[in-house]
Amino acid sequence: MHRSALTALTTLVACLGVALAPSPASAAQRLETIDLPSTLGNVDVHTTQLNGTNVLKANVLLPDGYDTDATKAWPVLYLLPGVGDNYNSWAVKKKGRIATIARGFQGIIVMPEAGRGYLTDWWRGGGRSNPRWQQYYLDEVVPAIQSKYRILPGRQNHAIGGISMGGFGGVNLAEQFPSYFGSALSLSGLLDSQAPESMLILPLDIGSPYMKIWGNAVGAYATLHNPIKNIDEMANTNLYMSTGNGIPLGNEPFDLGGWTTGALSEYAVWRQNLAYITKAKALGIPVTYSGHPGVHDWPYWRHELPRALASNLFKSTPANDPAALTTWTYRTMAPHGNMWGFGYTFSALPFKIETFKRSGQTLSATGAGTVTITPGAADTDASGNGTKTQCAFTTTLPFTYTLPAGC
Repeated sequence: MHRSALTALTTLVACLGVALAPSPASAAQRLETIDLPSTLGNVDVHTTQLNGTNVLKANVLLPDGYDTDATKAWPVLYLLPGVGDNYNSWAVKKKGRIATIARGFQGIIVMPEAGRGYLTDWWRGGGRSNPRWQQYYLDEVVPAIQSKYRILPGRQNHAIGGISMGGFGGVNLAEQFPSYFGSALSLSGLLDSQAPESMLILPLDIGSPYMKIWGNAVGAYATLHNPIKNIDEMANTNLYMSTGNGIPLGNEPFDLGGWTTGALSEYAVWRQNLAYITKAKALGIPVTYSGHPGVHDWPYWRHELPRALASNLFKSTPANDPAALTTWTYRTMAPHGNMWGFGYTFSALPFKIETFKRSGQTLSATGAGTVTITPGAADTDASGNGTKTQCAFTTTLPFTYTLPAGC
């Protein structure tokens, strides 16, 4: 039997074993599928396009040794799909082949569903109604994974990113949940969503008007979700970027879509990535970039992901302990969240970019609205709550506030 056929048969048998009976304790890496329903109503599967599925699931690749040592915890990578893919795309042979590519990887890889939503709470006239992909990930997916699996604490042990839409979303989610994610990974990710080519391509790619997702293309909500406009927030996060140059390799099979629209798309993201990296370096933000020939297609991502995994996504960050970081900037238009250990909840959905800055014991903000801030939020908690309730305060923006000692 051909080696690839034998591998496929072995994988099929393993998957059936997971589905039909409990797996015996084993040192072997294994892939399992779990349900991740939106119990908070952030994503309605009956009205949201999920690319061939009508349920919210995730594939989880568990590393060698996970089943044999019940006391050992592991780092975690959230590996996100592109538009047109689903939670299973990273696993199938035609696309991601994750079990082969990540063989021997010493971490848990979580591959959730993301639909065509660009990991964003859709603007929808300002109502931020279904789908709310950002809140689904931060309020539902991360807590569910933390509860189910043995994951090492500390933001240096948590990475997020993916391909195309997943690269874009990974950067944005890392910005919004900095206490949890210490690394962001972008393979062919769109990093300037307000560039002319982005405003032209994205509605065709997603199948919905730009304004429905991000509002006015030059407005506050679109600006907040544009990675290159908020790059300074990544000063304490490890960045790994990779793109092709839009030129297909002759040793890859001909693919009409990949060699036409895929070539144009990759050329666009290549230019955007170079601009992003230039700006990051000018700000003194360390970023690893891996450029290569290629187009916007799976064969090239299969080549690049092993390089990303080998780059040490879980290395130390400039701020391993969020509570010890006393200088930062954080922007949001979310109803609640966690900004470096400070839980926050707005009394109403923000319609302006709310910019918070900390400098020593001074916390200031510009924007509008009423917010309750509670220090002591756990690194894994994006709900807006904090443990130091004696330090909590409610105020209207703009404000400047001197934090009491111990807060």
